[in-house]
Amino acid sequence: MTPEHRATSGGDQFVDLPDLRSLGAHQAVILVADDDALIRNLVTLLLQHDGYFILSAADGHEGLELSRKYPGSIDLVITDVKMPRLNGTDLCAHLLEERPGIRVLIMSGADMSEIVSRNINMPFLPKPFDGEILKARVRAILGAPPQPAIRS
Repeated sequence: MTPEHRATSGGDQFVDLPDLRSLGAHQAVILVADDDALIRNLVTLLLQHDGYFILSAADGHEGLELSRKYPGSIDLVITDVKMPRLNGTDLCAHLLEERPGIRVLIMSGADMSEIVSRNINMPFLPKPFDGEILKARVRAILGAPPQPAIRS
């Protein structure tokens, strides 16, 4: 079994993903959702290298489905803001409601003021970013208290 699992395998069939903690693993589980394969793969590789278990999704819809199929807890979601089918903001709203205590890191190439103006009160990482900054942010977020659910 590889440390990265996609929401679908080939067609529309979902893969069975074990709950790592039930297997005795103690590493954090991170869901990465980004429609840019280069960014998604970079984040995945950087965080796998640091020992995290990564669930990888090509957009928000796939990320939400993957979260719903994964039986264990997910500690952190790292997502792009602008994605097809389901944007990162809506993905986070669903995940915070369905998985209380999940932590969030929003990534975007958009101007920070645009993100703030949309009232996204979550940790933000501007693109492009340095790998060491990403890893430091992840460590800091995982050590912080969980975020409250977004109220509509």
